[in-house]
Amino acid sequence: MYGGSSYRTRSSKDIVDEIESCVKTYGSRSFYFDDDTFNVGKTRIMDLCREIKSRKLNLPWAIMARADQMDRELLETLKDAGLHALKYGVESGAQEILDGACKGLDLEKVGETIKITRELGIQYHLTFMFGLPGETEETARETMALALDLDPDSLQFSIATPFPGSRFYDMLLKSGHLLSTNPDEYDGYHNAVVRTEALSHTDLLSLRNEAENLWKEHCRQRRARE
Repeated sequence: MYGGSSYRTRSSKDIVDEIESCVKTYGSRSFYFDDDTFNVGKTRIMDLCREIKSRKLNLPWAIMARADQMDRELLETLKDAGLHALKYGVESGAQEILDGACKGLDLEKVGETIKITRELGIQYHLTFMFGLPGETEETARETMALALDLDPDSLQFSIATPFPGSRFYDMLLKSGHLLSTNPDEYDGYHNAVVRTEALSHTDLLSLRNEAENLWKEHCRQRRARE
């Protein structure tokens, strides 16, 4: 899939055969699709859900997915087939940052999808990052505000970290915003190897720490209300 514009998918039967094999051989009690965009191709996913349900596996499972590729029908079908939890990559609370990163994600659609996900009782984990091109203190705070407003079951804040050979890496190298080429520092959390026009690497780490403290307080208040 990285060498062209098409990729090959496995049949629903083949996938569920493998799941059944794991259950029978290893006693697996749940499963997770570690595919960063599991829900591409609604027809294919609906077929997979029918196959899972027809086998009567009755196991909880989880996925990673794009929020803008979801709708109520698909989420209801996933839930009916045993989907217990999912992860959506939101990354920024500022639409202009997402557009600049060519993510192609509409934050309004994200909000609509998460509302349906919550209504259906599917647990959801959200990911956010600081340091994408154009990031400022204002856009970082928009991300913090959105993260709290979407009220996920869990979340992850990280620092934008480029893969060598990617367009992002080359862009940072050219602009002088790449601060290290040492792969040991590319953890996306304890180290910030990028900066933006407005923010230094220490600014990014500080904003990530602030975001995590806000999230901890949000969770504390949520538990107190329950």
